[in-house]
Order: sequence, then C-alpha cells, then structure tokens
Amino acid sequence: MRLRKPVSEDVLRERLDVLVETFDVSTIEPDPLQLVLRYGHPLDQEVAGLIAAAFAYGRADIIVSNIGALLDSMGPSPFAYLAAFDAQEGGKRFRGFSHRFHKTAELVAFLERIASVISEHGSLGELFRICYDAEEPDIGPSLDRFVNAVIGRSGSRGREVSRFRGARGLATSRPRNPVPPKTAKTLEYLLSSPADGSACKRMNLYLRWMVRRSAPDLGLWDFVDPAKLVIPLDTHVHRIATFLGLNDRKSADWKTARLLTDRLARLDPADPVRYDFALCRLGILDLCSRVRRKSNCDVCLLRDTCRFPVT
Repeated sequence: MRLRKPVSEDVLRERLDVLVETFDVSTIEPDPLQLVLRYGHPLDQEVAGLIAAAFAYGRADIIVSNIGALLDSMGPSPFAYLAAFDAQEGGKRFRGFSHRFHKTAELVAFLERIASVISEHGSLGELFRICYDAEEPDIGPSLDRFVNAVIGRSGSRGREVSRFRGARGLATSRPRNPVPPKTAKTLEYLLSSPADGSACKRMNLYLRWMVRRSAPDLGLWDFVDPAKLVIPLDTHVHRIATFLGLNDRKSADWKTARLLTDRLARLDPADPVRYDFALCRLGILDLCSRVRRKSNCDVCLLRDTCRFPVT
C-alpha cells in the first residue's frame, strides 16, 4: 500500500477540532464515563470514577452493564457506602460478582482499599492532592504515588510515597490495612502504574475524567494542570493515531502514550488529551475498525489526513 505523506499540523488540528465537536456527550454510550455522570456529588463521582475506570477492560457495553449493576447495588451514594464499608457485608452483597477474570474476592479487596483511603484522607481527591507535584513534567510520578498509596504497597516504592509526603509536611503513617502480597498483585492490575511500563490506559482515563475542565469530563480536581495529563492509550487510539501519522511505535506502553501526548501537545499545548474521547469514539462505535470498510472511510471526518487510505 502506498502511504500518503503526512498532512500539515494546521490541517490535522482543524480536522481533529471538527471531530471533537462532533462527538460530544450525546454520543457517550457505551462508555464507562456514563456511569460516573449518573451522580451529582463530586465525592460520589470520584469513587464511581475509580471503580468504573479500574474495571474498564473488555467490551464497552459489557463494562457498562457489569459495573453499572455493581454501582447500583452500592445504593444512591457509593461514597457513603464505602465510608461505612464492612468487608464481610460486602462479600455477601457482591456474591456472584464477575467481570472477566475478577470475582467477588478481588472486588471486595479493591473496595476495602478505597474505603481505607476515605477513612484516612476523607476522599480520593484529597489523596491525589497529596501525591501531586506541579513541578514534575507530567502526571506519571504523581499517578505512581497515588496508586501505591491506594494499594497500600510496602517496600521501596511504598517508602518513596512516605518520603514524598514527609517532605511536604504531611502525615507519613503507613496505610491502616496494608494488603498481603497476593492481593496486591490483583490490585496492581486494576490500578496500573507507569513505573511498571504500562500505558496505564484506565488510570489515565480516570485522571482525564477528574481533571479536564470541559465536557464530557468533570474537572473536579482543579489543582491539577490538564497539560500534565497523558493520553489514555487503548487499542483504538493507538491504531487511529498510527493511521494519522501521530504514532510509529507498535507497543502500546507508557513510552508510546507519552510520545503521542507530546505530538498532540503540538496541536493543543494546554489540553493535549482533549482529543481522546473523540478518537476513541471512532473505534468503540466501529467507525474506524481494525478491518476497515470503504463505506466508513468515505464519510470519515479524518479521511484526508489518514496515511492509509482505503480506495
């Protein structure tokens, strides 16, 4: 196949801006963010957001179905439910829970860690405030500290969190209920860290929801600069970015996510991940599939910027 030459950044920005305007909150289904938008209170949105993002793997419609039912079973306020969380009661309430390879035991361990954060810090947002450093070049180190704190990770990475908190004059006590190593491994999948080399798609998705100031995102954590965010790199965004000449790496890892964000920052330095929702819509709604169809490509808003045209 003969590749098109890359278009100018001005043309690409213009096309992507039109795409962003096209895919607004009215096109959100199916997307785990729709579960978060059910709630009106920021504390509930933080909790629902972390749960929805952590389990956002697999087909979007199945995620919405499974995690929507889970949140419903927590009552009208997931924050209030976890503020008074009892693991034994949770084991009974969520008996039979299943999302791919995560079952009731893994879910209860995860909810117990969120409950511990609420007990110690008052909210997930307050913990992230402690972990955030505006002087760092991107959100990666802050995300790593946040994940370690939620997991209750011991060892050198856990000690790094304590040193960071101590340097800021904050409490340095160890988590109240540190998890055993086997459980920690389960939580490390749900709460990925850039220190492991992962693209951290789901955690970057959570941060996008919490930090970005415009719809469909919530902008709850206004102490974080949106320019520090890293794009939530999933298979859809990775593939479409390659079609657009924004990516030439095969691995969907942290390095690729970081490089793609840098490319998008040339189009919008203040808010590079604002393109994520629209690009992901193209994939989730099967408008730009792995096996492409001419009928889709002919009407695609990005058709003249794609380096792999279907003719």
